[in-house]
Amino acid sequence: MAQAGNTGPGVGGQRGAGMARGRAPWLWALAMLWQVAAAGLPFQRQWPIPYKRFSFRPAPDPYCQAKYTFCPTGSPIPVMKGDDVIEVFRLQAPVWEFKYGDLLGHLKIMHDAIGFRSTSTGKNYTMEWYELFQLGNCTFPHLRPEMNAPFWCNQGAACFFEGIDDMHWKENGTLVQVATISAG
Repeated sequence: MAQAGNTGPGVGGQRGAGMARGRAPWLWALAMLWQVAAAGLPFQRQWPIPYKRFSFRPAPDPYCQAKYTFCPTGSPIPVMKGDDVIEVFRLQAPVWEFKYGDLLGHLKIMHDAIGFRSTSTGKNYTMEWYELFQLGNCTFPHLRPEMNAPFWCNQGAACFFEGIDDMHWKENGTLVQVATISAG
């Protein structure tokens, strides 16, 4: 029988005996559910889902519209020579720092890129991953009256362009050399 003042969990370093017994049916049912799922019944899905490769970019839904052009100064990846030495840089700054400063950086919400520098030509290049329809469209779903489920405008692509905006990355985040690639 429980005494007054000694009925809660953790009082006196012990839990009430009734609490442990109250959880037992729940844990037992959970264990049985796990065994049924592990038995391979027909409704079980394959996990992980195998990656499906596409040879083309799916056409975007006309609902998704970009406010700004994707990768406006993009350029092809330059040809590297076998004796070229490439320095690789980690570039990182808070997301939307142009609007909110370093606020999202305190929450570790960062935008990353990779920088490359050819020591033979002296040219710099940046490679970034961008959302095609801006960050807000791929971060938050849209509710459309003609669709039952939320809709996402979340296609993205890599953008490769000449130059590294050293001042931007240094003042707002990180620009650190992380590797050197040489010998072809």
